[in-house]
Amino acid sequence: MTETGSLSSEWIGGCGGIGPILSLVIDHSELLSVCMDLRQIRYFIAVAEDEHFGRASERIHIAQPALSRQIQLLEGELGVTLFERLPRGVKLSAAGVTFRDHCRKILVDLSHAVSETQAVSRGESGMLKLGFIEVAAWNGVIPETIMAFRRDNPNVTLVLNSMRSLDQVEGIYDGRIDAGFLYNPPQDPLLAVHHIARHHVMLAVPSASPFARRKSLDISELAGLPMIQFHRRASPAFHDELHRALFQSGVAVSVVHEAENEAEMLALVTTGLGNALVNECQKWRKPNGVELVLVNGLDVGLNLALVHRAQHALPALQRFLTFLRA
Repeated sequence: MTETGSLSSEWIGGCGGIGPILSLVIDHSELLSVCMDLRQIRYFIAVAEDEHFGRASERIHIAQPALSRQIQLLEGELGVTLFERLPRGVKLSAAGVTFRDHCRKILVDLSHAVSETQAVSRGESGMLKLGFIEVAAWNGVIPETIMAFRRDNPNVTLVLNSMRSLDQVEGIYDGRIDAGFLYNPPQDPLLAVHHIARHHVMLAVPSASPFARRKSLDISELAGLPMIQFHRRASPAFHDELHRALFQSGVAVSVVHEAENEAEMLALVTTGLGNALVNECQKWRKPNGVELVLVNGLDVGLNLALVHRAQHALPALQRFLTFLRA
């Protein structure tokens, strides 16, 4: 070995047995493959700890001649003397001390790698990327499931992203997220859908409205009301279901504004511009100046579901599903 030689824990192919676990870098230019398996490292560590071939052979249950032979092979492969042979036992050479320290680290790293790999396979470690609809996460199943999962699986990193339903579907397809809590999932055999709840709509009215003091009203009373609605592109299925229900009930409303989202719709309701049909979950953060009223006869809602790719086998996701079902 030259003075510039160093040890590296890279995997190099081309040797038999369990497989080499070390490579020796010579002069930073030549890569010498060293055929070394885990047995030899454990044998070496045992002799290094006991400083005696006989005691080491008894402890690790291998015949002393075989142990001596393995150490000789190891020294030959490395091209160094690892032990100084003494009248009674052995003593690590300077090179042996260095090699022992590296080998101990390798075994510790390997142990951690095995533990982490097994934990990930059980869904107890790793990363899980979830999308969610903000309004649906203020109360109920979503926050309860996430809190329970985090409490029992502290080694799983949860990456949570507030996203529109359409963006979540795209994210599931392209792998940006592993699963998503979204509304009105598409019917696609490539997707697995776990239905959670159906959230109905309520009428948001200004506090000064005559409807504000009522618990409910009939769908027919919506006729002619100035309404703030959302753009169809935000949720085509929900938009079409809502307008179909109004049409079938013979109700024509006056659309005074099309908003990008329900937060904008509610903000405009507070100004008195009009009324809005919104997700009942808005009751969890109803703004000042707005009241929510139940609409009898309007059977329209948003189907909340957890969606992921049908063939997604991520263990952490499968573990999360057990919490969701519970």
